[in-house]
Amino acid sequence: MTLIELSFLYADSAAIIYNRMQELRRQAQQDLEHARALERRIEELLPLWRDMRDMTRRTAHYYDRRRHG
Repeated sequence: MTLIELSFLYADSAAIIYNRMQELRRQAQQDLEHARALERRIEELLPLWRDMRDMTRRTAHYYDRRRHG
């Protein structure tokens, strides 16, 4: 597997995590009784989403940086 192929997998994972966070936000707005627990879960997912986005960028452009630096 190449790094560019790997970057697509990271992007897919980031999208899945982002969609889940959006779903949890909708649930939190509708279910005030469990809103705090849902917000905590969103807070737990946020670093994972950021890491996936970062790894997407790093793997997609890894060879670009080698040529320029």
